[in-house]
Amino acid sequence: MTTTDTTYPDATMRYGATARQVADVFEPAEATDSLVLLLHGGLWRDSDRMRTWPAGRALAEAGHLTVTVEYRHGPGQWRAAFEDVETAIESIQLSGREWTIHNDAPRRITLVGHSSGGQLALWAAARASTLVTGVVALAPAAALAAMSEDGLGDGAVEEFLGGTPADTPDAYAAADPLGLAPRVPVRILHGTADTVIPLAISERYAAAHPGVRLEMVDGADHSVWGDPTSSAWSHLLSAVGHPASQPE
Repeated sequence: MTTTDTTYPDATMRYGATARQVADVFEPAEATDSLVLLLHGGLWRDSDRMRTWPAGRALAEAGHLTVTVEYRHGPGQWRAAFEDVETAIESIQLSGREWTIHNDAPRRITLVGHSSGGQLALWAAARASTLVTGVVALAPAAALAAMSEDGLGDGAVEEFLGGTPADTPDAYAAADPLGLAPRVPVRILHGTADTVIPLAISERYAAAHPGVRLEMVDGADHSVWGDPTSSAWSHLLSAVGHPASQPE
């Protein structure tokens, strides 16, 4: 793809046979051992990875090899989404120079997910086979049964898992981050002005899993995390380990 729009990716790779099993690459100017995988939100409904392109470019400019991952999603697609996330992590980590100019497979892999993408990232954090070394969840759907019971998401949780907690208890047991202890460091960023997924959802998750770091971002709403020009962006850079944003 030839374009003057710098938000477009530098490359696109496939990690599976379906149209959604693709990922876009944003490459930093210099070689790095930091790989950031971005999982978009949208409450498992009609949304795609292109919403993460501005964030992907900004993270690359901050020095991180960044990949925005598409995955299968929609009603009842929770198993397919999990399979895609796991396959994408492994495929991207092992592909190395097949899709980058000057980066081998990085040793440090940070999985960043927003909203429903945050739920997928937290699920991956609990996998024994995970290759990621850390997770940053942005206003995540971190307590699915609670979201269903509180009527959050306009039925999105029930669509994704095929029913309510009473209808499909096995799905909630497998998918709800609240009951899945992370095996890697987890940091959550959640805005105090978020009305789509309220801060209380992340507070439940952090309370259930000692060691999880929850950072409340004053005044941030649900959509702010995709905007590199927002006041919340520095919090995200710090969370993924941008040296300039680390405390002295």
